[in-house]
Amino acid sequence: MNIETRVYKLLTASDIPNLLNSIRGSVIPEEDGIWKHDIPETFRKKELAPFIRINPVYEGDYDYSDDSAMSEEQRVQISYWCKTDTQAYQIKQMLDDVLKVNDFTNYTANETPRYKDTDIDLLINHRKYRFFDWESEEENKYGNKNSKNWVR
Repeated sequence: MNIETRVYKLLTASDIPNLLNSIRGSVIPEEDGIWKHDIPETFRKKELAPFIRINPVYEGDYDYSDDSAMSEEQRVQISYWCKTDTQAYQIKQMLDDVLKVNDFTNYTANETPRYKDTDIDLLINHRKYRFFDWESEEENKYGNKNSKNWVR
């Protein structure tokens, strides 16, 4: 599964949409405030903050055996816009809680974690996470993990 889809499913199944609605003070009709790749223009508004965007930043083979990759390293950047640093902290804590129990690790590469996005007058926050997908090669090779050849 692609990293952005995996993260989207985890976040939308968690309490994060409820946290976003609570901070915002309203619900975005027919949306959860979380998007993959791009936030539609109609939802990039200060009054609809906070909202989240998920982007993949790296996918590559990892841990080889007999010249074959045993897993795939996947990295994702989660960016979110909010009004205050208190809101940023609340969202960061919940993102970490949800992703860490699902085998993601947080990492950084000497980046600025948050700054003012002057285009929209909100704080933009960036979090990066790493995940090792030990299932992808076997799922692709044999169709599903229930195959007699499935090895974990």
